[in-house]
Amino acid sequence: MDVNLNIQKPVVDELQLIVDNDLCCACGQSGVGGRKENQDTYGGVGNIDIVILTVCDGMGGMAGGQTASNIAVREIIKFLSVIPADKICIEDVKESVVCANEAIYKHAVEVPQLRGMGTTATVVVITKKAAYVAHVGDSRIYLIRKGKKVFRTFDHSKVFEMVQQGMMTEEQARQSSFSNIITRALGIRPTVDVEVNTIPYNKGDRFILCCDGIWNTDAEPDMLKLFVSKGTTQEVVNNITKVVNNKGIERGCEHDNLTIIMADMKENSDFQYGIFHNTLERISSHCKIFKRKNGKKN
Repeated sequence: MDVNLNIQKPVVDELQLIVDNDLCCACGQSGVGGRKENQDTYGGVGNIDIVILTVCDGMGGMAGGQTASNIAVREIIKFLSVIPADKICIEDVKESVVCANEAIYKHAVEVPQLRGMGTTATVVVITKKAAYVAHVGDSRIYLIRKGKKVFRTFDHSKVFEMVQQGMMTEEQARQSSFSNIITRALGIRPTVDVEVNTIPYNKGDRFILCCDGIWNTDAEPDMLKLFVSKGTTQEVVNNITKVVNNKGIERGCEHDNLTIIMADMKENSDFQYGIFHNTLERISSHCKIFKRKNGKKN
């Protein structure tokens, strides 16, 4: 006897165009995955001189994760959107995340049932001068150039500390049962250590902000094939979330929330790495190789 169970498959939210100006075209999309609620939050604003993008992945019961990520996105955008584009700097981006941490922690103190809630954070602020990026936790920021990964944030997690110490590979870390243990998050403590970078960009580059529900779907080389796909920003984002969600359904429908923002750049930044920076990069690389050969940890 054929029985129609009428199982509701998880769907992805409608794609949102965040900004389309002379700097970039940026779109975002999110989905609940196989979970009961979506604890991810993303957002962005922009004008002709600046684009602010952020993705946060919340954690905590009693709607705590959703609350934490909502507060983080709201506070980050509120802090940064009042600073003129020609005045903004990397310290401002860092401070926006610090303020978001304080707001989440304060709210948790005021509402006892939300204590322990937290969230990751990724922020990309694009100006004509450069891109300023900040992150806390294991949500990631990628920069894709000419079909290759040229920058990626390093996860603040137990397993990635082990990667840094040479105890496991990134793929082993991804598949580890401890991969969800993060070492930094907003809202857990009164203060937080925020990692920041100033990055030049070129026309045709692609910034990606995403939670682990996206990047942890498959090994990074396979995910990069999706990230570098040809097509409009909207088409590529739609395809990534569709593929990730379908894979989750095929694997038992227990997959995590999935959230991504993609920004395709339309011009070069004023700031570009010069000969001095490239020389320092080569020296740093040689030092790391020397240390590894001599059995020393970075």
